Amino acid sequence: MSTHSPTSPTRKADPGLISLDFILLFFMALFSNCYLSIYYCFEQWLEHVSVDPSWRGILLGALFGMVLVTRPFATVIMLKRSRLPAVIVSLFICSGVLFSYQFLDPASPSFEWLLLALRIVQGIFLAIYSSCVVSVLVSCIPPGQSARGFALFSFTTLLPYAIIPTIGEFLLPIVGSEPSLFAWTSLLLVPCLVMSFFLAPRLRQTDAAVAGRTANFAQYRKDLMHSVLHSGLSLVFASMFSFSLATSTGLFFMKGLCSQTGGDPAKFFFYYTTTMIVLRFFFSKRLDTLPRYRIVPIVALTMASGLLIIAWGPLWAYVPATILYGISLSLLYPLTAAAIYDRSTPETRTINSNFMMLMFDAGGLFSPMIGGFVISLGLDYHAVITVAAGMVSMSGFFFTLDRLRLHLQEVRARRQA
Repeated sequence: MSTHSPTSPTRKADPGLISLDFILLFFMALFSNCYLSIYYCFEQWLEHVSVDPSWRGILLGALFGMVLVTRPFATVIMLKRSRLPAVIVSLFICSGVLFSYQFLDPASPSFEWLLLALRIVQGIFLAIYSSCVVSVLVSCIPPGQSARGFALFSFTTLLPYAIIPTIGEFLLPIVGSEPSLFAWTSLLLVPCLVMSFFLAPRLRQTDAAVAGRTANFAQYRKDLMHSVLHSGLSLVFASMFSFSLATSTGLFFMKGLCSQTGGDPAKFFFYYTTTMIVLRFFFSKRLDTLPRYRIVPIVALTMASGLLIIAWGPLWAYVPATILYGISLSLLYPLTAAAIYDRSTPETRTINSNFMMLMFDAGGLFSPMIGGFVISLGLDYHAVITVAAGMVSMSGFFFTLDRLRLHLQEVRARRQA
């Protein structure tokens, strides 16, 4: 896929990373990610309305499971079509789902099934939406600026998780319940539609070069499997999956842990995301110069340490541990994502980037199920967050294995030469 669009005047005027298209995509993804960050209180709401722990895991994971299943189909379909109608329809449906929670009756025998239906519908259309945004994003990142590009774009996820839980905890006593909070969040449809309007020329473009090669789902599946088995990135993808399991577990279950430790869940989201924002704002230009294979395993261990201190440490260590978690996360994600980007060819970059997103979808699917399983065993939220610490440690382990594999390849190549 070409990294420059010949039809975009913005790209002609500014070949750097910070183009008008990139800024618009940034804000479009920023507002849309609020649709996900508002679910920071979803698990606790399910507990308040007496939903069984096994159901809570299913309901939390259903949305991400549908994203995981739908994304490959959505990616293939959107390669040869304008993304604009799909984005607009997806935004309306996702807002409609958020608005509809308030009309469900927890006392109804069909309550869990209705919730499941809503989560499935939203998952399908979030997959369509995110596939469109990610594929356009990749075309906006110039060569040599991948780590910086992913670091800056990750603000679209970080800012909602810094702002929404803080605002949500303030608004919950005012609006009265989590479903009412979800309904107010649905109004973010308006700024998302504004972003879509300004991005319309870019969203109407098709990936002609990739579409010619990946013309149907069967070919896409073949390319996806080739990406996993023959790109040399399988261990990096495994690292990204383990990392996603850990961060998703923190997202879904941190409020539950705080209900046991006395910590403030809003402080967790605020301090770790603010730490990441500050670090990436001032140091994003240096990310592409850092030795990735030395740093990632180290920050994986410090991130795991932060989670363990949050779970088991004294309350005074809660904020310092949260900041440590944020420092580690601010390095771990962009360096791992940049390794995938830089080790992909222009032809496989879209496939590999989408598979990277599939790892996050899978993490969102399995982490609540793992957490629900831990709770159903009679353990508490301390154990759930401890499992998350083990997951992020595995992320660093897989990255180290990938480094050893590359080293062995270099040794064999020198011997053959």
